[in-house]
Amino acid sequence: MDSSYFQTLRQGSVVEYSSVMGPEREFAVVSQTCDVVLPKREYLQLAPLVPLEGTERAQALKRENPRYPQLGGGDNCRFADLARIVSVLKTEADGMPVISESEFATEADARDFGLAIGRWFGRFAVPDNVHPWLAPLQRLVRSKYEKSESPIGRVLNQVSEIRVESNDWNSSSMQLTIQVIVEAGRLPSLPDEMDEPVDLRTLPSEANALAQRILRLKLGEDPFLVSALWSMFAEALAAKCDPGKARNSEEVASAVSEVVGEVHSDDDFPLSKMRKSEQLDIDFLSPPVPFDR
Repeated sequence: MDSSYFQTLRQGSVVEYSSVMGPEREFAVVSQTCDVVLPKREYLQLAPLVPLEGTERAQALKRENPRYPQLGGGDNCRFADLARIVSVLKTEADGMPVISESEFATEADARDFGLAIGRWFGRFAVPDNVHPWLAPLQRLVRSKYEKSESPIGRVLNQVSEIRVESNDWNSSSMQLTIQVIVEAGRLPSLPDEMDEPVDLRTLPSEANALAQRILRLKLGEDPFLVSALWSMFAEALAAKCDPGKARNSEEVASAVSEVVGEVHSDDDFPLSKMRKSEQLDIDFLSPPVPFDR
């Protein structure tokens, strides 16, 4: 085996490979790059590239279906099918033709692809009876995030991540906490004392109205007011977690006793809460943080 061949491959490289699984001939490398280049790793994982159309394509482009991470951009982009990954001995894969024009345009694109693969394998299995409670919030975020005219969407563009914490995922009548993690610098440090208490009765309680008020904040605004608005926005998002008609099912109705919201800055979100919570499966709200190899 020519180990130098694998030194040129990376996660996301597109190769030509003949598979007994189907007619596809082009596959994306989904193994981590370190496993690709190390000779002691005997196998290579490949996912077939598939064209998608209609609703299936629209869901993949919006990252609503983690099965299909995107390669390339524009109308000619294709998708790796992570449900049909094949494991190939490197001795058999040695010398496969590489499609050079399929290389990622930027390092961020390559990182996005790697994160998408991790999402497919690392998604938390929310209990079936809890999913109807979270689904309305997922739909809201997906529908508003890319709409520049939407106040909620514009505020969500200041959010790094939304996580869900449960006091016990295996119990009934659990309490859910929606953790809204805001970009660093959005939440001010609070002084020990406030000059004048914030009258919460004067603030709106509905998510869209709160988003409009957050967007009107100015530099140097009262930090207690800023903190109160973000906290109330988190509570308003938590209030969206209502199963609606699914509540007619006793199992769904009794699954959750309360949903509350909390807000944190992404530069001080406690590790203890990170370990006890799961990312709400709406993909990544903000672009990945740049990194150096």
